[in-house]
Amino acid sequence: MPGRAPCLAPFACYAALLCGALAIASVTAAVPAVAADLKMGPVRTQRFAAAYQLTCGPLQLAVSRFADQYGARRVLLVALAAFAAASLLATAATTAAVLIAARLVQGAGGAALSPVSLALLLTLRRRTENEPEAVAGWVSTTAAASCLGPVLGGLLTSLLDWRAVFGALALLATASAGCALHALGEPGPPTTSPRHPVDIAGITLCTAAAVTALITLTTPTVTASAPAQASTGLLTATLIGLLVFRTRRGPQGALDAGLLRQVATRRALLVLPALFCANSAFTFLTYFSLTRAYGLSPLSAALVALPAAAPAVFTARLAAKRTGEDRDGSRLMRTGLLCIAAGMLISGCGHRHPTPLWLLSGACALVGCGLGLANGSAMTVVSRSRSRASHGTAQAVATATMSAMLGGAAGPAVAGAALALVGHPPRPCGASACDVLGTPLGTQPALLLLGLLTAASAFALTGRRHERRRQR
Repeated sequence: MPGRAPCLAPFACYAALLCGALAIASVTAAVPAVAADLKMGPVRTQRFAAAYQLTCGPLQLAVSRFADQYGARRVLLVALAAFAAASLLATAATTAAVLIAARLVQGAGGAALSPVSLALLLTLRRRTENEPEAVAGWVSTTAAASCLGPVLGGLLTSLLDWRAVFGALALLATASAGCALHALGEPGPPTTSPRHPVDIAGITLCTAAAVTALITLTTPTVTASAPAQASTGLLTATLIGLLVFRTRRGPQGALDAGLLRQVATRRALLVLPALFCANSAFTFLTYFSLTRAYGLSPLSAALVALPAAAPAVFTARLAAKRTGEDRDGSRLMRTGLLCIAAGMLISGCGHRHPTPLWLLSGACALVGCGLGLANGSAMTVVSRSRSRASHGTAQAVATATMSAMLGGAAGPAVAGAALALVGHPPRPCGASACDVLGTPLGTQPALLLLGLLTAASAFALTGRRHERRRQR
């Protein structure tokens, strides 16, 4: 564990986590500029925005096995190297296909950063019996990255170019690898516990389900063919069913089967994808609306949307600590989802006129509060259920973050599907002045629709029915 500089060991874990979090947050502000520069159509834009989470989520399921067999330090260093190399490839990309491929590889490298960093932090804190503080710091670091990431991405895009965002990520990953190499010691002697093979079939099922779900959601953008959408939707449901069946039957599968058996952790696993899907869809629509409809620069758009992430730094710590006090977190998760729903409804109440910027900024603050409350509570519930075994913690956190990232990957596609349902499908981006996601009149009804769906999911996933079942 601690190496030549033990005082820097927690900092190395936080720096690695920061790389993965900024890979999502900082690129968000650059998505409109990337779409305009590389002449991306709406489908490619949505897939570029989802590419990182699409590979990062499912591959996290194998991280706990690799960390158990080869050591968390080695896995972390290899992941940071792959992340840095993919970031450099994205910096040099000249076509949409190359950039999407670079994001996929970047997501593969970033798969280890979140679960391994938390497992290492819990191991360090376990010596002082202060594990809730480790979870709170981990969640707060992610929230801080969500706060600073869009501002950093907007600043670099406005002053230099969107490629500078990926260059900064490569530098940060290189520095984090150097810190981990110096602060984290060599792994201890091999354990005598039996080693379980990586569940390749389970990971493949999870990836295939995520890909088909993304295709299903982007189908309304390309064509109005109901049979095509129904067939891909049926295939997605079948793959998800097979994955759940395999997880329940095989205790050493890719997903943590214990999380599915407990009511509280199962609720958290359902809340996380709904939470991050709603947040990602809101962010996707907001940045395109600010840069296209309002004509703001990437930095100005990031500053207007800054309240969407800033409150999450404080509400995440509050939720993590309150959930750690023998609570199941259902009320905090429901409150968080309802805050996001309220933010969507407020941002969509323009009455055929663009929503005032001050009102839109207030809506972003509500979304940020909701993100911190629900995410901090859900992750605390999951990590607490496996806090006594580092391997169990890594697998549980990987399962939870996989659910969250697949929800985030679905967000842009859900936003495009909502625009298609309200009658304002995205238009191809040819000239620089085109509106990739349609007019503001289409964005506002889409946000209203998404807000209502998010509110319904809040009561469906964390309603009183689940509380009565828990009491029985």
